[in-house]
Amino acid sequence: MLGDNLAAHCAHLCVRGLMAFTTCCVLGQGAPGLHLGLEEGNSVLSWSATPHFWSLASANVVPTQPSNWSVIAAPVTVVGDSNRVVLPRTGAGQFYVLAKRGAAVPFTTLEAEENITTGNIIALTNSPTSVTWTPELEASGRAFVQLNNTSDYVEFSNVVAANTIVIRHCIPDAPTGGGTSATLSLYVNGSKRQDLLLSSTNNWLYQSAGTNASENGQSNIPTNGPAHVFWDESRYFITNGVAAGDTIRLQKDAGDTAAYYRVDLIDLETAPAALAPPEAGTYLNATSYGANGADNLDDTTAIKNCIAAAKAQGKIVWLPPGTYFQNASILVDGVTIQGAGMWHTSLIQTQNATRNFSITGSAPKILDLFLANSATTYRANGGYGISLASPCANWVVQNVWITHTAAGMWMSGGEDGMIRGCRVRFTYADAINLNKGASRCVVEHNHVRGAGDDGIAILADITAAYPSTNNVLRYNTVIANWWGHNCSMSGGSGHVVENNYLADNSHSGCFTVNLNSAYPHYPLTGGVVQRNTILRGGSNFVGQKRGAMWISASAAAITNVFIRDNFILGALFPAIHLVGNDPQSITFERNVVDAPGTEGIRINSEVIGSGSFVSNIVRSLKPGFNQYTNLTGTNFSGTFTGNTWP
Repeated sequence: MLGDNLAAHCAHLCVRGLMAFTTCCVLGQGAPGLHLGLEEGNSVLSWSATPHFWSLASANVVPTQPSNWSVIAAPVTVVGDSNRVVLPRTGAGQFYVLAKRGAAVPFTTLEAEENITTGNIIALTNSPTSVTWTPELEASGRAFVQLNNTSDYVEFSNVVAANTIVIRHCIPDAPTGGGTSATLSLYVNGSKRQDLLLSSTNNWLYQSAGTNASENGQSNIPTNGPAHVFWDESRYFITNGVAAGDTIRLQKDAGDTAAYYRVDLIDLETAPAALAPPEAGTYLNATSYGANGADNLDDTTAIKNCIAAAKAQGKIVWLPPGTYFQNASILVDGVTIQGAGMWHTSLIQTQNATRNFSITGSAPKILDLFLANSATTYRANGGYGISLASPCANWVVQNVWITHTAAGMWMSGGEDGMIRGCRVRFTYADAINLNKGASRCVVEHNHVRGAGDDGIAILADITAAYPSTNNVLRYNTVIANWWGHNCSMSGGSGHVVENNYLADNSHSGCFTVNLNSAYPHYPLTGGVVQRNTILRGGSNFVGQKRGAMWISASAAAITNVFIRDNFILGALFPAIHLVGNDPQSITFERNVVDAPGTEGIRINSEVIGSGSFVSNIVRSLKPGFNQYTNLTGTNFSGTFTGNTWP
C-alpha cells in the first residue's frame, strides 16, 4: 500500500552524465511542473511549485525504479528561496527524485473553510493574547465551518474518486459531560446518500478542579472549568462511493438534531480491498482459536492462544476482516500480527489502562490493522495502542491506524525498529514516542492529526542507562496537536529529522529541540534538522509566546546541531526561538522564515552559547519587529554570513 502512495508522492527525474533527458516522469496529483536545462555544462532543474514543499530526495522514498538505474543517494541542496538547483555530474544510469515533504498518503484532504458553505466560517485572525483554547486555534488551517441552522451545508466540489470519507468534526457535549451523538446528512451531486453518525464522547475535556487555565485539563465534567479538545474524527464507507468530479455536501437536515455541527476537514480515499491471508502454511488464523470478528464478544483469550501457538510454530498470526474486542493487554513476543488492512480488521480495547499490543523480543511485527479504545475518555484512564518492552530489536509497525488511546505508540528502549505508513488520530497523549534508549529507529511516512501531546518525539530520558542515538524521523505529516509539540528531538545524538510537514499546533513549539526540566533527559550532542516545512506554528502557553521552532536548553545542553533548509511560514510569534540557560551551539543554514508574528529569530535573555548563521532569509515582517533579536548581551555570540539582516 505504501509503495503505491510513494509513487504518487515523487516526481522522477532522469539525469545521465551531462545530458538531462527533458522528458520527466511526473507521478500523482500535485507534482510540480519540472523543467530541465543546461547551464555552463551542468544540468539545471527548476519547478513551478513553491520550493518549500518539495525536496530533492534520496533512495528511501522510491518504491520502484527503472531497470539498471539507481537513485543518487545524496540529496542536492535547494538553496534558500530558490526553486531551481544545479545538478552535479552523475554516472550513467543514475537519477534524482523530487519528493513532496510530509507523508505519502492514499487520501486527499479538503479543508471545509476553503469550500462553499451557507454556514459560518470561523477563523483565527490574530495571534492568541491569552492561554484560552478555542476551536479555531485547535483546527487544521486555524479555521473551520459551523452549521447552525437547518439546511446549512458545506459543499466540496470536483472531488476525487473515493469509497470512504473521514470527517474531523465537533458537536456539543452533554450538559453534564459524557458527550452526545447526532447524525449529519451526506449528499452526493445534490441527492441524499446517507446519514453519518457523529459523537462527542471522546472530545470536550475541561480543567481539573483547582488547576489554572494553562494546564492540560483532563476532566470530563463541564463545570470544572474552561474547555479544550474540541475535535474528533469519524470514518465511514460511502454508500456506492463517489466518482471523480462529483460534489459532496455535508448538510444539517431537520433530522440532524445537534445544536451545531463544526466541520474542520474531510479526507477522501479509495480504500483497497481486504488483504488476502499470508501464504498457505505460514500462518495461524485467530478464528481457529475462537476469535470471531462478527459477534461483538471478547476475543482476548483466543488471540493470546493463537499468538502462543504461532510463536511455538514460527508462524504469523492472521486476523481476517472483522471487528475484534479485547479486555486485557496482549503481549507479542517475536511474532508477526497481520490484519487484512486498516479499513478491514479492527481490534478495540474495552477496558481502561490496557494496550492493544505490547511488543518485545526479536523481530515482532504489527501490520495492517485499526486499533482503538472504546473506554478511554481522558489521559489517566487510557492505555496505549502499541507499547514496547525492552529488550526488543528489529521490530516493525506498518500500515496501522490508531485512535482514542492515551499514547498511540510508546516505544521504550527498542532498537533497529521501523514505524511506517501509519495514521494516528486523536490521542490523549503522544502519538509516537521513541524513549528510554530507543536507537537506530526509523519513523517515516506517518500521518498524525489531533494528538494530545507530542506528535512524533525522540526522548533520551535519563532513566535509561544510555541515551537514544541515531534515530531518523522523515517524511511525516503532523497536524493540529491540541497539546505538546508536533515533533520534538530531546537528548541523545546522531538523530536526523528531515522532510516533515508540521502545522497548526496549539501548545508549545511546533518543532522543539529539548524539553524542559519536567522531562529530564541527556544532553543533545548531535543532530540534523533539515528540509522541514513548519506552518502556523507556535503558541502562547503560559504567556511565553513560544516560537514555531522552540529550541529549549532548559534541562540539558544542545551542541553540534545543524538546522538547515527549513521553511517556516506564518509563525504565530517568533519563527525560531532560543530559550533556556544550558549551553547551546547550533548552526543555522539556508532557512527561510516568511511572515512571522513577531521576530524572525529571537534569543531570550537567559540563553548562553553560540550560533553560526549562514544564508538565512527572513522576510515579510510585521512593523516594529526585527529579523534577528539577541536579548542576551554577550552571553550568546553569533557569526553571520550572507543572511538578510546585517
